[in-house]
Amino acid sequence: MRILSDIQQIDDLAGGVVSIGNFDGIHRGHQAMLGKLVEVARELSVPAVAMTFDPPPVALIAPGKVPPRLTTLARKGELMARLGIDSLLVYPTTREFLNLSPEEFFQRVIVEQLQACGMVEGQNFCFGKNRAGTSRELGQFCRKRSLQLEILPDITLAGATISSTRIRQLIAQGLLEQANECLGHPYRLTGRVVSGAGRGRLLGFPTANLADVHTLVPLPGVYAGFSEINGETIPAAVHVGGNPTFAEEIHKIEVHLIGKQADLYDRELSVDLLARCRDVHLFPDKEALQRQLRLDVEQVRRFVAARLPGLHDTPTLDLDETG
Repeated sequence: MRILSDIQQIDDLAGGVVSIGNFDGIHRGHQAMLGKLVEVARELSVPAVAMTFDPPPVALIAPGKVPPRLTTLARKGELMARLGIDSLLVYPTTREFLNLSPEEFFQRVIVEQLQACGMVEGQNFCFGKNRAGTSRELGQFCRKRSLQLEILPDITLAGATISSTRIRQLIAQGLLEQANECLGHPYRLTGRVVSGAGRGRLLGFPTANLADVHTLVPLPGVYAGFSEINGETIPAAVHVGGNPTFAEEIHKIEVHLIGKQADLYDRELSVDLLARCRDVHLFPDKEALQRQLRLDVEQVRRFVAARLPGLHDTPTLDLDETG
């Protein structure tokens, strides 16, 4: 799958079936729509093209109201590729673009630039200036141009519509299991490993400290998760927040790879979060904290192993430690 940032690069992708949206999270609702996109494109023997925007339109319309992202662009591309999408077009958002009427948007983008032969959208799809264009209006435009159009209903879970907004709320509350149910895949944090205070190593639990995380950070606490390093799945205990035992208020993301230590400094590391295990606590002394960390690691190890049956226990390796 290709990720394109220039509409002029579409060349052989012109004439495909298109879905347009922010696709933040690539949750179950997005997956249903993109799956239908691929199905229709394969029936017509044309490319399946997803189109999103950079920056998100809200960043220009209401800069103070931009929600934190659930997925980086690279993660979107990875998840879309799994669904069979041929190309992700990242359309540059400008003031002029946002001022296009629904009809102008359809004519310029869908007809002239993408030369689409069909579209797949959700029932709440809006387009054009002030989001004035609706799925009903889109249907009218498509019929006039003989474009095939599929409008999909919302996907619900436990009686509520799955949406990026709902998932953000769940993650902000630390409800990772519920968020992952809506996502259809584990929520991922990706950052660059930087030097820490070294306390984890001294306590016997070295950590990789993540910086430059550009997606929503969940509620402070200890989380169960896992990382993929060189094709190996490694369970991870993840601490999010400050460290009150050492009077440290700075919120950090610290990843302890269970059974494996590696030189990860200045490398990119991703960790998939599965569940929140406990709150951040103030412990009376270092020994009390160490006892709790041992319990945390064992709980996380068992939790992850139960959900990833193919996981093998790995002996601790004496490699370089990060923090």
